[in-house]
Amino acid sequence: MEDRASWLVEGLVTGLVGYFTVVVFFLITNLAAGHDPFHTPALLGSALFFGVREAASVLQGPAPIIAYNGVHMVVSVLIGLGAAWLVFQTEKNQPLWYVVFFIFLMGFIYSVVVMGVLASELAHLLSWSPILLANALAGIAAGGYLWRRHATLVRRASEEMAGEH
Repeated sequence: MEDRASWLVEGLVTGLVGYFTVVVFFLITNLAAGHDPFHTPALLGSALFFGVREAASVLQGPAPIIAYNGVHMVVSVLIGLGAAWLVFQTEKNQPLWYVVFFIFLMGFIYSVVVMGVLASELAHLLSWSPILLANALAGIAAGGYLWRRHATLVRRASEEMAGEH
């Protein structure tokens, strides 16, 4: 039971680290561009939940911001839980680290493709580069958290790789 509680808490934290990385990134990006700090979530929430297709029609108020952030947080936490579970499984059966690395790599590629499909209608509203950069930073931050929490596993995997050459 303790093992299960450990990966659940770690997964929650991992997901929240990724989520807040994206939130802070877009907050800074919006302020640097001279926009309202919540411009991007208002834009995405308006487009995804209220059918807005023009930047001039973005809904004002908390509804689109809360709607988008709610979905974004849930998805981030689910990804964090999945990542933590995979890392805990790898600790139990170390040869799985090859599979886990591949899953993380494919997960990042898949998330970029899914974002591309979902954002295709919004391409004229928001550029791809900040979305890619925000996702990459979230992956690095969340992965870094897991990396620090499981330094022994990372060290063993590195030693195993070095021994193969």
